[in-house]
Formats: sequence, structure tokens, C-alpha cells
Amino acid sequence: MGHRASLKINDTHVHPQGFLLKLKNHVLGRLLANKGLGEEEFTQVQHNCLTFINNHIHQHHLLHINYTTYNLWQAQDSLNPSTHPDIMVLSHEDTENPHPYWYARIIGVFHAKVRYRGPEVQDPAPKRINFLWVQWFTHNKNIKASWSVHRLPCVGFYPQGESNAFSFVNPHNVIRGVHLIPAFCYGLTSELLPPTSIGHHESDNGKDWDWYFVNM
Repeated sequence: MGHRASLKINDTHVHPQGFLLKLKNHVLGRLLANKGLGEEEFTQVQHNCLTFINNHIHQHHLLHINYTTYNLWQAQDSLNPSTHPDIMVLSHEDTENPHPYWYARIIGVFHAKVRYRGPEVQDPAPKRINFLWVQWFTHNKNIKASWSVHRLPCVGFYPQGESNAFSFVNPHNVIRGVHLIPAFCYGLTSELLPPTSIGHHESDNGKDWDWYFVNM
């Protein structure tokens, strides 16, 4: 991870609504269930047992991911929310014939030192937790993607109002960065996110591409 900045965990001017609750559930899932993808629901008592050291989280500009190429060489992706933000992780769907990967866009790269004083753990010493704040893509179920039909997988953002539009990811679950190609034929939309959403860059002018193709 690159250079960092320190942010107060409860600063509502920096973090959107729901950020802290999702973060606590993510961290508790990592500490108590050894999971880092998605958020389980934990009790208020468990939330109260979790503290962030100095009430701060630390933001980084870069995330480096090591991966193995198709010809078995070692390579590294340098990811950041501005110019190389899109990632892939293994899918955890239970549906029949699911796509093997989920795709997300990095909004922020963070770490925090946390302490949990609940009865579930024997060691209450502070622990460092690295995490990514991401915006998830959903698959376009109406477009069949396969080598046989010569069509790439098609994904688009969840609307911001859906509960799974934004969440946290353990960086260790990131396989590598991914190249998404705007599906120009479907055009732009302003219906997925409000103009002031954290998912927008200033250059987006409040709009997103409706769909993207996953370059493979």
C-alpha cells in the first residue's frame, strides 16, 4: 500500500451513510469468522466490543496485488481509485452455473488498527485490518457471454439504493485488476447514482456507462 492519510472513523463529511455499520460488520467478520467478502450481521453488543484505535482509519493511494500470469510468470498490478480501480474476486454464488468471478470498483484503500474485547477471542491485542471500500458490478443476465458466441461478459453498477451496491473487501481476496470496456452501444445513464455519489469522479459529470464488457 502507498502513502496514507488519517481519517476520523465517525466523520460524516468524509464517509457516506452506512459506511461505519458496514465497516464494523466487515471487521467483525474478519476477526470472528475469518471472512473478508461481504458483511454478516452482528449484534449491537458485538459492535460495542469493537474499537478503532485512536478512532481513526488510514487511507492509502495505492494497492499492489501480486498474481500469476497465464504463462506462469509472476506479475503485479498497481491499483488505485483514480486510474486503475477495477478488480475481480472469486464468486460466492450458489446459483446454477454461476459466473466464476465478481467484479468491483475500488472507491478507497484503507487500513485500521482495531481491538475486540468480546468473549469470542482470547487475545484482545490490537490488530491491523486492511480493507477496500468498493462499488459492486452486477452481471447483465440478458446477454449470454461465452467463447462459443464470441461475446464478453457484460456488467454494470448496482443502483446506489440497493444494499449490496457498496461494501468492503479483504485485499487478500483480490485476484488481480481487470480491464472493463464501456459498452458504448448502451450509452450513458444518470439513474444508477446521484450526481454527488462517492462512486463518481469529477470527470464523470454525474453519469456512468450503463454497461461494461469485461476484457479477457
